[in-house]
Amino acid sequence: MLGIALLAMMQFEANAESCANPESLPQQPLNACAAWEYELADAELQDVWEQAIEYARGYLSEDHMNDGRPSGADRLMEAQRAWITLRDEHCAVFSYHMRGGSAEPLLYHSCRATFTRERTEQLRNLMIEDR
Repeated sequence: MLGIALLAMMQFEANAESCANPESLPQQPLNACAAWEYELADAELQDVWEQAIEYARGYLSEDHMNDGRPSGADRLMEAQRAWITLRDEHCAVFSYHMRGGSAEPLLYHSCRATFTRERTEQLRNLMIEDR
């Protein structure tokens, strides 16, 4: 599944201009555009993740409480690991609508991009101090 999208990426340079009118693209370039959209969403998530984990280390890790519970940063790290597994497994199942077909990578990468943008927003919301 992912190998097909990688091959398509090598044959078709996905970028904002080439992916602007997806309805005019054949399937392989569509798959490449979906993979590119996911990569963009993931890059943004990585930037926000770095901010969120620093925020958690600074504001959610109150060591003076000494209550024996994990720090906010530790909990956030565990939540992120679990979220990655959830996203990838859910999107793998979601893409089974086209299992074995040429559009399977399109569904998989589109799903991952959607989940990743949602997670980015969740992390941004976590850092809002005025609650």
